[in-house]
Parts: sequence; structure tokens; C-alpha cells
Amino acid sequence: MHRTLRILLAVLGVVALLIALSNLFLGPTLTAWTAEQAFDTVTGHQGPLTPPWPPTMDNELRFYSALWGAYGILVLATARYLDTRLWLVPWLAAVFFAGGLGRAISWAQVGAPHPLFLSLMAIELILPPIFMLLFVRARTRTIEKSK
Repeated sequence: MHRTLRILLAVLGVVALLIALSNLFLGPTLTAWTAEQAFDTVTGHQGPLTPPWPPTMDNELRFYSALWGAYGILVLATARYLDTRLWLVPWLAAVFFAGGLGRAISWAQVGAPHPLFLSLMAIELILPPIFMLLFVRARTRTIEKSK
């Protein structure tokens, strides 16, 4: 379980960092279009891409990209030093889950986004409970080892 948790955290950290860098330097429109086209190719989805994002939204998302990138770095550091940073896992899971809730609220209030973003929402709502299960098992194993 310890290894599985470490791998999942590392993947999340790398993905968060790559998305943050793409949003920051290429912009959220190009980042979204690239990801949506890849999603459409893999799934066969035939719908339109997200319209270009207005300047205010582009500006805001590039700002938040720094925070998403910092989250990715913290997740990677937690994965690398999991034995001493295991206590961070519930907090990291809670933040990730809150992001999924934000997507759900947006969907309910504004309407459905491109299916890629609904898939991301599902991941953000499903993965944190898995993190918590793995955390509890890893913590239990750590406690048993120390006895």
C-alpha cells in the first residue's frame, strides 16, 4: 500500500506541475484545447472545443497556475519522503477533493463543460478517498513496525 500511495502521489504531482506550467506559459486556452483534442481522439467525442477564454479568465488562471504548481511540488515532495511526510496525505487529498467539488458546483450553476473536465472532476472526487484508504493502511503499517 505504501508503494501504491507513493506512485499515485508522484503521478498526481507530475501532472499538476505539467498542467500548471502549460497554463502559465502557453495559456489556459491552448492548454485546454490540446487536452480536449487528445480526449476527443481517445474517446471519439465529436463535440466542439471550449471557446477561447476571455482575457480576465486567462489572467486569473495563469495566476492560479502558480498555486497548482506549488501543490504539485508539495505532492511530489510528499511522495519522495513519504515516511516523514505521510501526515500531509489527508490535507493533500482534501485540497484535491475540494477542487473536484468546485467543478461540480460550476457544472450545477453554469452548465456542463467539455467532457474532459467532467472526467477530471470524477478523478478529483474518486482519488481522494483512495488516498485516504492507502494513508490509513500505510499509517497502520508504520505504527505496527514501530512496536
